[in-house]
Amino acid sequence: MNNRFFGYIEGYYGRMLSWDERSLTLDEMRRLGLNAYLYAPKEDPLHRQEWKAPYPVAWRASFKAFVKHAHKNGVSVVAGIAPGLSFDYRSAADYTRLYNKYSSFIKMGVRRICLLMDDIPATLPWSNKKAFPSLGEAHGKLLTRLKTDLSSDVSLWFCPTVYADELVKQSSEARHYLPDLADTMPTATIVLWTGERVISRNISAGSLRQVNKLFNGNVCIWDNLYANDYCPRKLFIGPYQNRTHDSARSTSGVLLNPTGLVHTDMFLLSLLAAFRKGIDPRKAWEARISEFPFAKELALVAPFMDLPFSVLSEKTLSAHNIRRCQAALKKLIWEWKSPLQREWYPFLYMLDCDLTLFRQTPVSASWEWIRKKYPPVLARVLKRK
Repeated sequence: MNNRFFGYIEGYYGRMLSWDERSLTLDEMRRLGLNAYLYAPKEDPLHRQEWKAPYPVAWRASFKAFVKHAHKNGVSVVAGIAPGLSFDYRSAADYTRLYNKYSSFIKMGVRRICLLMDDIPATLPWSNKKAFPSLGEAHGKLLTRLKTDLSSDVSLWFCPTVYADELVKQSSEARHYLPDLADTMPTATIVLWTGERVISRNISAGSLRQVNKLFNGNVCIWDNLYANDYCPRKLFIGPYQNRTHDSARSTSGVLLNPTGLVHTDMFLLSLLAAFRKGIDPRKAWEARISEFPFAKELALVAPFMDLPFSVLSEKTLSAHNIRRCQAALKKLIWEWKSPLQREWYPFLYMLDCDLTLFRQTPVSASWEWIRKKYPPVLARVLKRK
């Protein structure tokens, strides 16, 4: 497969980028050689919650400029709509609204559109039960209709309701969803897939074999490795590892759905770009960190912000290492000044608090200190301990 996509998904909960931040991201993607940007922010009300409403004129002008800027940077914009919360699969009016919204994107210069039906129940609404045998078939027929009605040069992408192996096991409806979808959807549709889990520990060609076979290799990896919308007090900035190169070669590519912190996300995209070039993940991470001020200090505290599945070693948690880390944090919090540091500041600051608590360092009025530093519920738990 020659035309592979590597890039960015604006698809997280809790944050939404500004137009200026999107432009910064596009510029960085050009520098890194990345080529795809999926616009699907959960917090854009007209993307999901209020998808039936058309985008206003001013927004369309901004989006058109964004698409033009992307094209200049060699980045394809994939424009997404997520109507699943309220879409009536029998309704001509709902279909017309959806079609018109995609047509509007096409007029703004988009040539790749995405239908997103993620994070909804894997069952048909009761009102649609007699019209379709399953949700998978309803989605497949909707995709077929869109493919027929939209311009022939427009590519179709789809994020299914069942988008990871673990979701297949949730119900009998979920088990039948993907085969029913595959039987009824257009064969060239690119299907977004997160792997064995919503946040996958490992991704390889072997772990993707079944879904690749089902969708004729038209699978693009939606990677949530660095996502923190499900745990916003945590930050993951470790090497882009446990993803094999054959997983990228066997699919349509890899897109990161990261944090919504723009400078953090540009840092993470640089790790994806290194992966694309075949650079060892640890070496790529070390090379990138070495470009920052206080690189040694960052490397010292990095194990505490590694990846979702990382486990801290006893050596990392030794009293000697914690003292070193807190000395490093003092510099990172108070001396390092940059846009990236401002995004990492709350995580670095709270890491320092956590390490102080872990060491059980005597502090004056310790209960008062805990109440100042920690949320009320957690403070009560810590007091009991």
